[in-house]
Amino acid sequence: MRRPPSPGEIVDAAENLSRKQGHDNAGPLSWATGFTSAAPPVQRLPASHALWDEMAAELPGLYAGLRLRRRLESLPVLDAGPGALPDAFLQRAATVLGILVHAYHRVEPRHDTPTPASVLTPWHQVCARLGRDTPFLSYLDLVITNWRPSDPQDTSPARPLLVEDVRLLVPTVGTDEEQFFYLTQLEMLSRGTPLVAAAVDAHTAAAQEDARALTDRLLLMTECVREITALGLRKIDPRPGRRFHVDPVVWAKTVAPLAVPLVRHGLGPSGTASPMFHLLDAVIGRTGYRSFIGEEAGRLRANYPANWRAFIDSVAAADISGHAAATAHPPLHAALAGLRAVYAGENGLLARHRLKVAGYLNTSYRVGRDVTISGFPAAARVAGELAASRAERPAPPAPAPAPAGAAPAGEPSLPFSEVLRHDHAADRPWIVVDDGVYDVTGFLDRHPGGVAPLLSYLGTDATGIFEQLGHHRDKAVAARLRKLRVGRITRNDSEPYPSWLRWATELTRRGNAFPTDLSIREARTSLASQPAELTPYTLQFAIEAHERFHDRTYRDITGQLHHDLTGAPASPPPADPLSPHLYAALSTADPATLRRAEKLWREAITLDGLLLHTVRAALIAGLAHLESRTATPAVLLSHLTRVTTAATAYHHDLHTLAHTSGPAPAARTTAGRAGTP
Repeated sequence: MRRPPSPGEIVDAAENLSRKQGHDNAGPLSWATGFTSAAPPVQRLPASHALWDEMAAELPGLYAGLRLRRRLESLPVLDAGPGALPDAFLQRAATVLGILVHAYHRVEPRHDTPTPASVLTPWHQVCARLGRDTPFLSYLDLVITNWRPSDPQDTSPARPLLVEDVRLLVPTVGTDEEQFFYLTQLEMLSRGTPLVAAAVDAHTAAAQEDARALTDRLLLMTECVREITALGLRKIDPRPGRRFHVDPVVWAKTVAPLAVPLVRHGLGPSGTASPMFHLLDAVIGRTGYRSFIGEEAGRLRANYPANWRAFIDSVAAADISGHAAATAHPPLHAALAGLRAVYAGENGLLARHRLKVAGYLNTSYRVGRDVTISGFPAAARVAGELAASRAERPAPPAPAPAPAGAAPAGEPSLPFSEVLRHDHAADRPWIVVDDGVYDVTGFLDRHPGGVAPLLSYLGTDATGIFEQLGHHRDKAVAARLRKLRVGRITRNDSEPYPSWLRWATELTRRGNAFPTDLSIREARTSLASQPAELTPYTLQFAIEAHERFHDRTYRDITGQLHHDLTGAPASPPPADPLSPHLYAALSTADPATLRRAEKLWREAITLDGLLLHTVRAALIAGLAHLESRTATPAVLLSHLTRVTTAATAYHHDLHTLAHTSGPAPAARTTAGRAGTP
């Protein structure tokens, strides 16, 4: 029986096929550039399909004016079959069409119409020709082949590809948030190029039972992963003023939604799809794929282009880690343990990646992002699933929790009613971790994850997220906390105190997030606009912030909160009377109409903020009475009456605003010309 090709033979064959065919449709794979293409990706389609290129070039402006959907609905259907579109242009077409299809559904999410045939039909053709069982926007489409040199004259850019030396080939909004987010992932993959040759050499060394050579290759891979973590991953930076700043709010609203699959549990361009992770998994001996992300990784790998799938399967079949473990050579054992540690260990690449993901998603969920590319509905679950996926890789055990240290003698006992007042608006914000209260005033701007993730928890108990992120095992974090400690929290588990505390905490966190949500109005949301410029796209986000407040916070105040604190059933709250009027203004680019809509929006968010402040203050006052044991039923009822009165006034004032804006035009319901993807 014929011997299966070795990893090195697969790389050689991939290079030969690429030279012969003049494209990398089977997946870019080479000695010199790893999993990235040797030459810059094709930048233009043939003249027969130039219309798609024109659409791609106009995307930032079409986003800013919310004109993209109408443009796509008016385009003709172009044939993408073999007789019309040569193979050399397939990957370019997959990138352009995949982005256009997703953009059609993500730019104005309140419209739910079928994908126009102008992009859906050729996209299906292109994906089928690339060997995909179902059409989907892949990591290859969105990241790996979606770049060009910053210098148009540079036909052979230096390697590794650095964020500062390349630009996105097909940006949607074109902002720094989009450029840095995707190009950092490209840089990390490019920095990982030496892993390809090292894995091939490791396979050869294992086959020849050369323990020293295998040790050297694993050490080389360790240094490569360490460099990717230190120099690549850090370039997605949430801290304002940094060179590669990616604002979490702008990212969550303008960049992240595009990549979410169009069908539930569909494939998408998740970072899990990066072939670098799959190659490292194969080398260190990962066998578990039962977690949610593990199963997703398996589905993504099964849909890899042929070269990638063959190469990674070949490396995995070699069982490099098993050979290393069975060899009586202590330096080899240490080298394997070192690679596992820098990749999947407590402070390795995956752990650092998890912290960064959790920071961005913690903010994004609080400003309206409902789901990730992988389909997770909550930030806490994402952190847990990433941890579960990392645990499926062999790695050194996590350290024990760092000792908190003895509480300072004579420190004050602080009730939650006092802590809750130290939120984002306080001069000195606090957080609670375990039994301690900490003043984080001077630490906020120095938080490695930026201000936004910590901001959400100011004035509340952050123990849960603290432990989910593994901070309780970090001795440096424990030492820093000791310096910030200002007291010991007092707890009360007797009802109704926990119910009042739960809602006071939740509304405090929403109050912390509300200004963050509104900050999008002052941001730059498209390359075609300026910071704080009033465009339909930016105003849409602003309106969504008010609508979200009404549909979540106002609904909770009049619904579940009312039920939990009074025991009485609550009738469903009425629909938001104002948002339809505001959305109607987006269909016109008339500046005067947009300004009138923005004026109404500003009045609406003032009402939102007033309701939140009033209800939160009433709950904190009730907590204080419960803590001092002066909370008679009449006293608690008086605080709940303030809540009810404020909610009633809020709804009345919104109705008044809606009346001043006149009747809302009927919503646009343009029908597409084809079925959904």
